Amino acid sequence: KTGDEIWTVDYPDGFSNVPAPAYSRDHGIVFIATGFNSPTFIAVRADGSGNVTDTHVAWTLRRGAPLTPSPLVVGDEVYIVSDTGIATCLDILTGEQRWRERLGGNYSASPLFVDGRIYFQSEEGITTVVEPSTEFIELARNEVNGRTLASLAVSEGAIFLRSDSHLYRIETPGR
Repeated sequence: KTGDEIWTVDYPDGFSNVPAPAYSRDHGIVFIATGFNSPTFIAVRADGSGNVTDTHVAWTLRRGAPLTPSPLVVGDEVYIVSDTGIATCLDILTGEQRWRERLGGNYSASPLFVDGRIYFQSEEGITTVVEPSTEFIELARNEVNGRTLASLAVSEGAIFLRSDSHLYRIETPGR
């Protein structure tokens, strides 16, 4: 309500922070990708005050932390994809790896959850669709022309995908 600072967390090895933080309201945890230099993915319990670095960091992941794509919270898991195409599903509370899968390609776009599916969009124009699950279940793989750096967008039942040469609208006919 006031804009006053409630808490801070230190991560001195990060800079050029591109990924947006994600928050799990059900679990009270904020997920932060620290950016370039020494990328780290941090889970911070959001109920602290002051500098919570020593008291509220629930867990930390160094291997496979994204530099550019933002994390995605779905249910009891958090999903990330590294810039080099390694997708990982982690338990929200413990950081325990549920699965890790090489999707192929490079990633700048953040994953998207819509209609019970997770979409990972590579820079090479390939979208890998997976089931939100504690095991890796690929549902589909689709390709469009052109490079795709932007994250997918959703509006009125349609997915919008922008490449370097086209804007695509994808939806189920008759919706």
